[in-house]
Amino acid sequence: MSDLKNIRTFTQRFEAEIAQGLLSEQGIESFILADDCGGQRPDLAVRMAAVQLLIREEDTEKARETLQILEEEFEVGEGE
Repeated sequence: MSDLKNIRTFTQRFEAEIAQGLLSEQGIESFILADDCGGQRPDLAVRMAAVQLLIREEDTEKARETLQILEEEFEVGEGE
């Protein structure tokens, strides 16, 4: 897991899932890391703004370009 990088941090899991779907459509594998007890306690992640979207280091440029669509359309996520 050492080659993974946090590309965006979200306050809501669904925001990260939308971004993950967009990345997947572009062939970019990503992973959601959230301290929310496996989705059973979403309030924990909200309080800590702790929903991270992780990608492989080599996908950084393409992922940033892809996620720019979300920022422009929905103003979602805080960036790095």
